[in-house]
Amino acid sequence: MNIDSFIEKVVSYFTEPSFADEVISAKQEFFEKAGIIDEQSAEFETRMAQFLDWYLFTRPIKEVGKTPIILATEIEELKSGSEAQDILQKLAETKHSLFEFIKIKGEDVYLKDLIANKKLVLKKSPIVVGFTPEEIFDARLIPDGNSFVFSNGFCFHPAQARKYILKGIKKVRKLPIEEHEALMLKLIKMRYRLEQYKHVKVEHIYNDESKLKI
Repeated sequence: MNIDSFIEKVVSYFTEPSFADEVISAKQEFFEKAGIIDEQSAEFETRMAQFLDWYLFTRPIKEVGKTPIILATEIEELKSGSEAQDILQKLAETKHSLFEFIKIKGEDVYLKDLIANKKLVLKKSPIVVGFTPEEIFDARLIPDGNSFVFSNGFCFHPAQARKYILKGIKKVRKLPIEEHEALMLKLIKMRYRLEQYKHVKVEHIYNDESKLKI
């Protein structure tokens, strides 16, 4: 079983009826923090991928205080077998950050983790298009051997917002990871606002004093 297939299995488990209240609560929390979106929007599938990543990797299940991915390492149905345990270990070490695209060399994607201030290489990445040097993007990297693979949730921010984002990163870099996550959610909300208000300049949305109530 590959990583994507196993993630689907974990998603299926943690969206079963027994977790219905948890999913409803998580959706309310995510879309309140990251912006509510219309199901008819062209961005709906992208936003749901962002939500599922956040639900699996970031948000603790309320009763146990552990994220679904960490909790999965303790559930026999999910962790049974050496292959499952290996994939779960990779998923538990997923890296969430804001990244800068550097270059593509062959099938390898070179990135810089802007929060950790480290360069990374995704070897033989199946995703090699859609990146531009000036656009900072939000993504999760799953360890895979001596490399990484992308999870499904991406958020690309416009080049015009670069200065604002770098300033925000500088403020939270040495703070607890919760502050990193809060910044990334705020930026996702700003990106969504940009879709809503196409007539408004980027710098008026990516702005802590915006009048759009972000």
